[in-house]
Amino acid sequence: MNFYANKKIAENFKALAQRKGCSVTQVALAWVAAEGIIAIPGTTRPERLDENFSSRDIELSKEDKQEMRAAIEASKPQGDRYSKEASKAIGN
Repeated sequence: MNFYANKKIAENFKALAQRKGCSVTQVALAWVAAEGIIAIPGTTRPERLDENFSSRDIELSKEDKQEMRAAIEASKPQGDRYSKEASKAIGN
């Protein structure tokens, strides 16, 4: 059950977002940026663009980052991102 294993990771991000007073998306984008990765999220809604952009204002402490890394390490993401059928269509 990949869904339930991966949901554990999302629950940790949700808890951190609640503590920070922001959305899960914002804390996820802030964490990815703190890891030195540039994310380019897509959206079709202006309010989501504002939400994504404001993720740069989320400050994650060293402890926050360690907590998220530990959560991911404890619950390694499982399964492929796309089904076999969907992966055939990627890049076409």
